[in-house]
Amino acid sequence: MRRVVNVGALMRDREFIKVNAYLLPKQAKRRVLAMMARLRRKRTEVPGGVRAAHHASASVPEMTSAELVREINWRVGTLPPDDAAILVGYIGRLSHWRTVRRRRAATPPASSLLPRR
Repeated sequence: MRRVVNVGALMRDREFIKVNAYLLPKQAKRRVLAMMARLRRKRTEVPGGVRAAHHASASVPEMTSAELVREINWRVGTLPPDDAAILVGYIGRLSHWRTVRRRRAATPPASSLLPRR
């Protein structure tokens, strides 16, 4: 059975992952990279539950923030559509605090809403 892939949506998801992974704190970048490894491991699992030896570990080696971003960007290039959609949601949850903070900053403080005399 053939499956249709929305290439535009896939490219948007990949771009979202690249941009937002760059903005995340280092620990969140490590989580994104670990999530990518888990998704890949699930996808490459052999029927019967046996995994290949080189996929046995999902731990992320110690890296600098720039190295983590470079690794994420390198892996994003081969990310299938389903994994990209999962990662977009995961990164959205990881960066939710930034969205909330931005909304708070956009609304004026309550004291400025009071009428002036």
